[in-house]
Amino acid sequence: MPGEPKNSDRLPAILTFQFGKRGARWRAQKARFPDEPWRWREDWESGVIPASKEGGPAGAWVLAVLFLAVGCGVTFLAWGELMSGKEPMLWFVTIFPFIGVCSLLRALVVTARAVKYGRPVLRLESTPCVLGGQLQGAIEFRNRRLPSAESAELELQERHVVVKKTRDGSRSETRVVWSLRVPIEVHGGENTVPVSLPIPSNGRQIDVDSPNMINWRVCLRVATPGADANVAFDLPVFAGEGGDPEQTKKRIESAREQDVLEAGEDALIDDLRQEGVRLKRYPAGLELHVRPLGLRRWGFAVTALVFAAIPVVFWFLALRKNPSIWRWLGFTPLAALGALIGSLTLTKSFRVRAGGKGLRITRHILGMPSVWQVPYEAIESVQPNSTMSASSAEGTVRYYDLDIKWQARGKSRKVCLGLGITDKAMAGALAQALRHASKPKL
Repeated sequence: MPGEPKNSDRLPAILTFQFGKRGARWRAQKARFPDEPWRWREDWESGVIPASKEGGPAGAWVLAVLFLAVGCGVTFLAWGELMSGKEPMLWFVTIFPFIGVCSLLRALVVTARAVKYGRPVLRLESTPCVLGGQLQGAIEFRNRRLPSAESAELELQERHVVVKKTRDGSRSETRVVWSLRVPIEVHGGENTVPVSLPIPSNGRQIDVDSPNMINWRVCLRVATPGADANVAFDLPVFAGEGGDPEQTKKRIESAREQDVLEAGEDALIDDLRQEGVRLKRYPAGLELHVRPLGLRRWGFAVTALVFAAIPVVFWFLALRKNPSIWRWLGFTPLAALGALIGSLTLTKSFRVRAGGKGLRITRHILGMPSVWQVPYEAIESVQPNSTMSASSAEGTVRYYDLDIKWQARGKSRKVCLGLGITDKAMAGALAQALRHASKPKL
């Protein structure tokens, strides 16, 4: 059994150097074991990995204080000009205090989470983790006890840090290029969560020396009363002996979809309900109800409202200062674009009935319906597709929709259901369930 982690080296997976004693040990271990990078970090070598500090309370408070100080200071200095109405574009600075308040609320949540759960550790059964093998271990909360969980899941991520050159230098972006989400059971009163996940053989091993770095991470999310648990651990994943070359990403995803289907429709209905998508049975088959994305994902709703509000606000402020037909016409396209984005995000919904002899698809936009009756023989494919992504503290998160393609009067038609769910396996299982339910009954 690996020992307890020491405090001499807890380097983040994406860094290749540190100053002081930790940097000295990193360089010494790198020179001694150039072909065994998992020995460079002491926690990787021991197999006891503390939770990542990325997205922790310190960074959240620094960001909140910075936005509040800058936003409130600039707004205070510009208050006279704002009230005079001479420069309507100056109202744009009020967005910084708004961001500061949102950052302050996030800092409070992150702090409450840190106080409630502490800093858990991941204890690996063996190190390093091999491509094509199994991630085996346990997450220990030490002297903390987990409360009763409403739901819980583990997610294994392959993350690429891409460095892009810009006119002002360069910037880095973390992308989650592959992930596997598995629901688990967490019982109240326990302080240990077992971890067992397959690692694909066609993934890429850890690379911390190149500018475009690669790292692996396992995340635990537990929904509990009050602050939820959300912790992540950087993993030492490398190519080595003992891995199964047949354990590819596609095969793992197919096995996960099969697990969802074998768990039954009731389990799929419950999983989709947690994502804000309603699936239910009716006498002839299944009925899927997808509410507008902006009513299920508050981040998309805020973005849509901002897109819709900013052009309209600037439009009226500019017209107050200089009411001319040309200024009115100049702001009209921006306001129309904002209204279009807002209406699609906040009002577009779908209802799909799969049963009898095919699919009946109903789409509502601003209350106006469009209906397609698709016979089973005309269906070409029902499959998940990633059309959206969003940046978060965990990297770039992909959202999966459902594409339905069919033939109508010699032409190929397609409708994209705006599911906006983050589990590809769940979207794939839903596609299979709808396709199966649409088959004619003998």
